[in-house]
Amino acid sequence: MYEKLIIATILFVLGQTITWFSSYSQFVWEWAAQRPVTIALITAIPAALCFIYGIKYAYEFFESGWGPRFYIFSLSFLVMPTLFYYFMNESFFTFKNIASTLLAFAIVYIQMRFK
Repeated sequence: MYEKLIIATILFVLGQTITWFSSYSQFVWEWAAQRPVTIALITAIPAALCFIYGIKYAYEFFESGWGPRFYIFSLSFLVMPTLFYYFMNESFFTFKNIASTLLAFAIVYIQMRFK
């Protein structure tokens, strides 16, 4: 029943992780800051494919275009804080981040519950 959503979730998390590295690795590693074109060339196609196929599976699950959009947005509030904390030592535990994450969970719940 949830097979398509699970596949979409894996692809979206992978795509968001790749996108995070394409944007923020310049602040983590000196070599990445010196090679932005290389980073873009390495990450652009894999990230795009993750999102293209993720959208395909999510659309089949939600049967609408808005469901996948809100779902991707909400997942980013799970993926990004983890990467920011691990690689950049930026705390997730601020009021703004926690409130945003709670709202993101609410959005995911609504999208999954009310098809």
